[in-house]
Amino acid sequence: MNFHESADRDFSIQFCEYNYSNPDYDQIYRPNGSGDYLFLLFKTPMKVYLDKKLSISGENACILYAPGYEQHYKAVHRFRNSYLHFSCKANLKKQYGIPLNTVFYPGNCEEIDACIRLLHKEHIANDLFSDEYEYTLFQQLMITIARGLKSHQLRLEMLTNYAKPWDTTELCKKVSLEKSQFYSCYQKFFQSTPHTDLLQIRMDKAKNLLTNEALTVQQIAQMCGFSDFSHFSRYFRKQAGCSPLQWRRKMGEPH
Repeated sequence: MNFHESADRDFSIQFCEYNYSNPDYDQIYRPNGSGDYLFLLFKTPMKVYLDKKLSISGENACILYAPGYEQHYKAVHRFRNSYLHFSCKANLKKQYGIPLNTVFYPGNCEEIDACIRLLHKEHIANDLFSDEYEYTLFQQLMITIARGLKSHQLRLEMLTNYAKPWDTTELCKKVSLEKSQFYSCYQKFFQSTPHTDLLQIRMDKAKNLLTNEALTVQQIAQMCGFSDFSHFSRYFRKQAGCSPLQWRRKMGEPH
């Protein structure tokens, strides 16, 4: 089977438009979905109904509707968006970690919009090897969306500010995802958990600070985000195989 046949069978674009404006206050209502996937990049605020509950999205919000899921959204005032209707046999949530039927805010909307612009141009042109190129651009779009999910930006913020007392509720709120969705995306992208990553960078910093004998071990624990010194000592011993003081002595020995 050649690539052309594989792309035709597993993926196809039904319709695509870039930077398209509907009439002001326009509404889209498909109670049974559109029969395919629909990815939307809202460029103006929208009233979005999910499971009959209303939420108002800001600019540069995205949503990926699964086939058969109700599509119901309305412009707060102006209506402008880029979108892609497509069929695909791949499990997009599993493969790319993109949440379905949920409003989310990626951090790279300009890149996402550029991908849709190229897809729109290629779909309209229907040029030589168009099917193959559309499929390649589609993969680029999915990867760009995945990389723009706020979990990537949040991880960088969390690991940069490792001494801050992060909690699950705050993390989920920052990326506008439910707890299960957030952990699923995090595991998909980083093969770890936020708790594991945070403890690891705190440990790395603690080991570095222990070489500075001007600081007490208690001070180091606080500087690394451990409010409970006994917890810090237990975790350090578990990870390093010795106590913080033993580590300090070991590192201070001449080599």
